[in-house]
Amino acid sequence: MSKPLSPAVSSSPGPASGAAMAAQDEAWMRLAIELGEQAKGHTGDNPYVGCVIVVDGRVVGSGYTQPPYQPHAEASAFLDAERRGHEVRGGTLYTTVEPCCFFGRTPPCSQAIIERGLARVVVGIRDPHPRVNGQGIAQLRAAGIEVTEHVCREEVRSYLSGWLSGFGPDAG
Repeated sequence: MSKPLSPAVSSSPGPASGAAMAAQDEAWMRLAIELGEQAKGHTGDNPYVGCVIVVDGRVVGSGYTQPPYQPHAEASAFLDAERRGHEVRGGTLYTTVEPCCFFGRTPPCSQAIIERGLARVVVGIRDPHPRVNGQGIAQLRAAGIEVTEHVCREEVRSYLSGWLSGFGPDAG
């Protein structure tokens, strides 16, 4: 699965608001980008997504998309948190691409996020797949989960440029 995070990047100061929260969101999203880059070339036609789950300023789970028919980044991060004995309820999930919301080769990540009680989801880009494209975010919001979009958007679009090229120049 994903390799463990060093203590230098596994925690941050307490709660923040405004500009401080935006800076924390960017830092955690950059960590998710690094994780996603580890999956590049190993995900088939899926995007190489990275995911970090943060509770009380500490990373409790992290992961990236596995090969087809194996867990997506969000599910990998949940498995990592469980393996490490951490609870994710009430935490914030950072994912480079909007969570999927349909049954394909794996169950929908949006439903897994709702079931585990995350309070907030931070997304780098919307998934341009026609069966997702905003619907994963809509499901999360309908369940009462706060969603912040477009964090580090251009960085995410850059590292996923190969995958996004199949959806047109304005994808993501």
